[in-house]
Amino acid sequence: MSFQITSLILLFVSFLLGVRSAPPCLDDQKDLLLALKNHLTFDSSLSTKLVGWNQSVECCANWGGVACDEAGHVTRLDLSHESIHGRIPSSQNDWEGLNRLEYLSMAYNSLTGELPKSLLTLPSLDDLDLSYNRLSGQLIDVVQPRRLRNLDLSNNRFEGPIPGFIFKLAALSTLKLSANKFSGRLELDKFGKLTDLYALDLSYNDLTVSVSANFSLLSKLNSIMLASCNLKEVPDLKNQSRLLMLDLSDNHLSGEIPNWIWEVGNGYLRFLNLSHNKFSGLQKPYTFPFLLDVLDLHSNGLEGDIPVPPRRVYILDYSNNNFKSSIPVDFGNALRSTLFFSVSNNKLVGGIPESIRNATSLRALNLSRNALTGPIPPLIGNLKDLRSLDLSVNLLSGSIPEELTNLTQLSLLNLSYNHLSGRIPKFQTSTELSFEGNEGLCGPPLNKSCG
Repeated sequence: MSFQITSLILLFVSFLLGVRSAPPCLDDQKDLLLALKNHLTFDSSLSTKLVGWNQSVECCANWGGVACDEAGHVTRLDLSHESIHGRIPSSQNDWEGLNRLEYLSMAYNSLTGELPKSLLTLPSLDDLDLSYNRLSGQLIDVVQPRRLRNLDLSNNRFEGPIPGFIFKLAALSTLKLSANKFSGRLELDKFGKLTDLYALDLSYNDLTVSVSANFSLLSKLNSIMLASCNLKEVPDLKNQSRLLMLDLSDNHLSGEIPNWIWEVGNGYLRFLNLSHNKFSGLQKPYTFPFLLDVLDLHSNGLEGDIPVPPRRVYILDYSNNNFKSSIPVDFGNALRSTLFFSVSNNKLVGGIPESIRNATSLRALNLSRNALTGPIPPLIGNLKDLRSLDLSVNLLSGSIPEELTNLTQLSLLNLSYNHLSGRIPKFQTSTELSFEGNEGLCGPPLNKSCG
């Protein structure tokens, strides 16, 4: 009995020793944060963090968005989604006392003005996230860049060239500059010295990006996003053995999609967006990566047979191309995991294959604006998760299968401009526009009674 009591006491003591309370906040750190709060303009009715900062409350333990080290120095400051507007405090006094700060996020606010140099020179700062604000102006070129590993300035209004200090951030792992107004010519080999770079996003600026051989030296890249970068040729990514995500959409790429692109990342590519280019076909032979989750090839000039996708693709978009084949009979078997499939606005012929019944995960199916013929397969009614079905502007004939009324989650149904006939089944959500252009159809919601 005494042995059991002793064991319980030891267990209780071990528990007490293992529980660590939050460190007390140093007075100078609390004063700095309160001064920072006073210099920020925010909506107290929407704030969940700053509104609770006050002198009577322990800052490390109880202030929202604040974390400290064991000595009571502030190491993390998360002021995202705080309805902050106006300028970021720019005085050196506002920030220099936070010399142990490793992480700062002021994302998803309404900040305006320029990015203060004092933020970029914080000695311990590893992660800076100012995305989704209204910051503007040119970035100041810092003479002695610090140890930043993750920098996210996306979705702002920064302009001018990308400053030289960014290419000197030797420890940089993630760089996101998308959706700004950065301009000028940029050679990708400037990133060649950032050997730890893991994710790069330059999309949707006014940059003209050119390809270079030294870019292949960045062997740790996991994600490359270069949408709308005025690219005229596909970057040489053959040596990117770790790449999982690639976006080259909305550029000036033409010719055939090179077959080596499917081997990028040692065949483990998960996301590929080549939409809004001028590609004419897929170089053969090719094999899609078996783990590809998203394949977006829409709005090119792709010709020939419609490619059968990998069997686990979730998002598949072939719309706005020139595919002229029939849909393979087993195509639906490859869509078992697919949530979204569109091949709208091509030149497909033949019928909708019965195998479409196996695409049971589909939420959206769009086969519109082709030259498909034959009946609508009744087994489409098995796709119980379908929210959107668009078969409009084809040459489909016969009656509308009653089984389609089993699609109780449909919010969009468009069967217009075909050669359908007979009485329209009663759908929960449909309008006259869903059926117009079919002279043989009758019954509600059309103003044409059945004889």
